[in-house]
Amino acid sequence: MSKVEFSCDCGSLKGVLHDAAPQNGCHLICYCRDCRAFARHLGQEESLEPGGGSPLVQVLPSKLEITDGNENLACLRLSAKGLHRWYASCCNTPIANTVGTPKVPLAGMWRPNFESAEGFGPVVTLGFTKMALPGGPRKDKGLFSMLGGLLKRTLVSYMSGTVRQTPFFAKDGAPVVTPHILSEQERVAAYRE
Repeated sequence: MSKVEFSCDCGSLKGVLHDAAPQNGCHLICYCRDCRAFARHLGQEESLEPGGGSPLVQVLPSKLEITDGNENLACLRLSAKGLHRWYASCCNTPIANTVGTPKVPLAGMWRPNFESAEGFGPVVTLGFTKMALPGGPRKDKGLFSMLGGLLKRTLVSYMSGTVRQTPFFAKDGAPVVTPHILSEQERVAAYRE
């Protein structure tokens, strides 16, 4: 097992993913409009894959450690019921996507932040390809294995007692920073295509 460092674009927020290995996560590209809107809102469209895909690695939050710049961690939600989308406020770098509770141990980390993607293995999942922009794939791949891996990692997290270990939520389950919910005007701008 190895550890892989990650950082925001300007280097103010830094961290480590412990136990990085293909069997400990899922290397994927998500083509959904929401992930693309998140990148667009932050001015990070150039980091998207061809066809507007967001390069992600799903990992257990308990394996993540923010080592520097924790004060730069910020959160937004595209709507009041949307995912918690974490980013570095210093330079608007996407960091991770999580659901709104640590009870679901999932962090979809922004792959370009990692010093190396070798420890994740090849991309094994392409999701929501029907929403891809021109030039993107049109057929999903690996969704069942992604869900199976997520269930397995969730079970391991509960059995090991690490389910609530996360840099994104406090011990009481509240986000470590209050999420900003996009206004209607911000949402219109983020979803323009």
